[in-house]
Amino acid sequence: MDITSIIYLSVLIMLGVFFVNKMFNPPVVHDYKLKTIVFAKEAEKSLKTTERGKHIFTSNAKNKLILPWEFDLWTQADLFENAIVLKKYKKEKAVYFYELYAIQPLLVNSLFVKGKYFGYVFIFRDKKEIILKSCDMCDMDVFVNKLCSLFPPEKNEAIIRDVD
Repeated sequence: MDITSIIYLSVLIMLGVFFVNKMFNPPVVHDYKLKTIVFAKEAEKSLKTTERGKHIFTSNAKNKLILPWEFDLWTQADLFENAIVLKKYKKEKAVYFYELYAIQPLLVNSLFVKGKYFGYVFIFRDKKEIILKSCDMCDMDVFVNKLCSLFPPEKNEAIIRDVD
């Protein structure tokens, strides 16, 4: 065995040890302040409207180019008083609050980092789901805080809980 083979072999062994170590002991990055929103069944009548209301906040996508096979990515999410409007190119989908059952948080892992990003799953009453992730959308935490401010506890339209 010559010296170059020993160098290549030692570099491969070091890389192997590094990657195996990162796979079994990934670093945890952030401690997010995530919230769960559960919409009350009784409040469905008070929330039932097809008017969007006043525009409150816009969260734009970090990347404007969305590939055709990425069905769950949106270029913009607009928060209104009575709805959330998701836009992709020239299509838009209005999600009214009376259609939603819950909005639940999730952590998104990257290759070597646990909980690098966060997201929210919008669960409809008919069991459909839409996922918005912070790695795809800007200001996702501000978007959810503004959304939570639409449902104060005295209205009894939604239950908002912090997630540890």
